[in-house]
Amino acid sequence: MTDLLFNQDSYLKETEASIIGVEENIIKLDRTIFYAESGGQPGDQGEIVLKDQVLKVVDTKKGSKPNEILHIVDGPIDQSLINQSAELKINWELRYAHMKMHSSCHILCSLVDALITGASVGSAKSRIDFDVDPSMLNKEELNEKIRDIISKDYPIIINQITGDELKSNPHLAKGAAVSPPVIDNKVQTVQIGEGENIIDLQCCGGTHCQSTKEIGPLEIGKIENKGKRNRRINIRFSS
Repeated sequence: MTDLLFNQDSYLKETEASIIGVEENIIKLDRTIFYAESGGQPGDQGEIVLKDQVLKVVDTKKGSKPNEILHIVDGPIDQSLINQSAELKINWELRYAHMKMHSSCHILCSLVDALITGASVGSAKSRIDFDVDPSMLNKEELNEKIRDIISKDYPIIINQITGDELKSNPHLAKGAAVSPPVIDNKVQTVQIGEGENIIDLQCCGGTHCQSTKEIGPLEIGKIENKGKRNRRINIRFSS
């Protein structure tokens, strides 16, 4: 089991760790800042720096066990790396873009009252598929509301609830097909706003900004027809 430091601090760019496992081109660590692909957000990239070599992490994925993180490296490795100390460095520019985009997706979710049927987070653009009546979607109005939320600089707050609390509040899981990860009977929540000005609250294990203003200029691109009630809303950073 790996200590998931990105859940405690998504702004952590570097840290020390020990290698606890090696399989082909996969490294397992006792602790990590590398986010593993999940919930539509891509896995982190970066470097694992050893005393005599630097290993390039080209992707990060979840293993089959709870809190098992697989760091996929470019190049040959062997069992001699086990127990070695390492310095971890994520590609911060890429991670921060994913954080801003993932938080942007939650803003969009706050404006579309519908189940999510699919999502993909990118570094410059993202998409969410909604099971929604198309007559409920007005691109110009949505863009105006997005700009307003970002400009008001709402705080983005990470908390946890128990798995039992999630069962009692199923509306916190907005995906139609995928349930949020429950680890040790805990589920991470992401809240935009506070007090009487909470605009969104849902379960999510991704990495996020600390406030909406960090996102910067954002706009809806295309709204695509993917079925009778399935609409894909594309969002992108704008200048």
